[in-house]
Amino acid sequence: MQVATGVWVGMLWLGYNLLFLQGAERTLAAVEEGLRRGDAAQVARYFAPQVEIYIQGTARLYSDIQAHFVLREFFQRNPPRTFTLLHKGRSEQVLYGIGSYISLYGRWDVSFFTRLRNGRYQIEQLRFEAVEN
Repeated sequence: MQVATGVWVGMLWLGYNLLFLQGAERTLAAVEEGLRRGDAAQVARYFAPQVEIYIQGTARLYSDIQAHFVLREFFQRNPPRTFTLLHKGRSEQVLYGIGSYISLYGRWDVSFFTRLRNGRYQIEQLRFEAVEN
């Protein structure tokens, strides 16, 4: 009986970890696609209730709704040509991505940091740092 219980516990643990791994991959793919297309609404679906956005040396904390508008304005001023996710990482509760955003008017190093809350990864910080040519 103890062996069967141990097998069930092991299967539940594995299923739990696979669920969050799949959630992490889905989150990364969706945010990457949103950045590539300049789709603020798609990225904003993953915002935490409070999001720090850093653009060109200025960091501010916004509500998720305000952050959506700030990101939309950034995309309007800097229409995307492409976004490439260069590095991604994950620990127990944190998921992050680092990439390169190339707009019609310049290049930006982009990073985003998420935390697992209520069963989903939510973006807490989004950074755009202009790259000098």
